Amino acid sequence: MIGSGNNNMKIIKFAKKTIGILDNHFKTNLLEKAIKLEKVWYNSNLLNAIRRSKDPAIVKLKYKLRIKNKTPLKLHLGCGERHFKDYVNIDLRKTRATDLVCDIKKLPYPDNSVDLIETYHVIEHLPRHDLSKTLSEWYRCLFSGSGMLIIECPNFDDAVKEYIEGNEKRLDNIFGLQRFPGDTHWFGYNFKRLKKILEEAGFQNILEREPQDYHSKDEPCLRVECVKGDKT
Repeated sequence: MIGSGNNNMKIIKFAKKTIGILDNHFKTNLLEKAIKLEKVWYNSNLLNAIRRSKDPAIVKLKYKLRIKNKTPLKLHLGCGERHFKDYVNIDLRKTRATDLVCDIKKLPYPDNSVDLIETYHVIEHLPRHDLSKTLSEWYRCLFSGSGMLIIECPNFDDAVKEYIEGNEKRLDNIFGLQRFPGDTHWFGYNFKRLKKILEEAGFQNILEREPQDYHSKDEPCLRVECVKGDKT
């Protein structure tokens, strides 16, 4: 499953090119129909609901049959259209980058099975009271004592400060672009606030680092790295 997103994009690109050649030769509009079909394939609420049931069930079955990953298990949660090589790219909806369609608040992996979880500009899209439960779920899946969690999100305090100073664009960073369902920001974080929630979930060695995601080029961002501790 890992790496399938890049392979899918290559196949789709080749298929579109081939269909375009056929359209030019036979004076048809197959490419236009294929594009419409592709939109249905990715955007159908029904298909995505089926995937959210089927995909996690397959993962659970593999673990039940003791079919395990040969390489360290790394998860990229809320991947959207961005595919990370050698990660399982997970999102609530199917995109060209998605390896596993799943609710990131309820992962299909067993306890102590994941080496690394990375998530970029996702937690602000969760209702504030869902984050603690979600972090507990991620904590459960990570290897005890060594599993690492990396989170990047908007720096709410700095965004508000720049807005007050006259930067109207920061409204987008505070409330989200709201282009489609789920594209709204439900809550804002600074390092102190996020650290407290992570500590309550059991994470340790919580450090603020320099943001690395592309969002940091256009807006104030926050990066936090931590490891799973051992709850007593």
